[in-house]
Amino acid sequence: MERTDGGDRARPPWPDLLADHRPALVAPAAPHRPAPAGEGWTGPDTLPALREDWAAAYDGTRLVVTRPDGTPWYDGPLAAAREWARALRAHRTLILVTGPFTSPFDFRPAAAAGRLAVLAVPARLVDTH
Repeated sequence: MERTDGGDRARPPWPDLLADHRPALVAPAAPHRPAPAGEGWTGPDTLPALREDWAAAYDGTRLVVTRPDGTPWYDGPLAAAREWARALRAHRTLILVTGPFTSPFDFRPAAAAGRLAVLAVPARLVDTH
């Protein structure tokens, strides 16, 4: 397992594209990545409204997602394909998906049981040059 922000050990998230090519970050639940309903998280059957009080920035290797109070929800490396980065630039929105799964193999059962939390946040690509 990879070490993440806050010193906790957790499985790292992975970039994915939804069926309509919107970029998503799929992140196994972790204590340092809470998903309280009061911050706009919805269930897996409802695409949430864009939460302007959150933010995401990706520089090609590192993704930073910040919560409304400015603390990081995720801050770390992300091995995203070029198509994912292009989709992030085009949509300017990142869909966050989290829940009680630890790998792609147990993601489907968590989704089928309605145990995922979903959030849409404004996102941008950051030029590091």
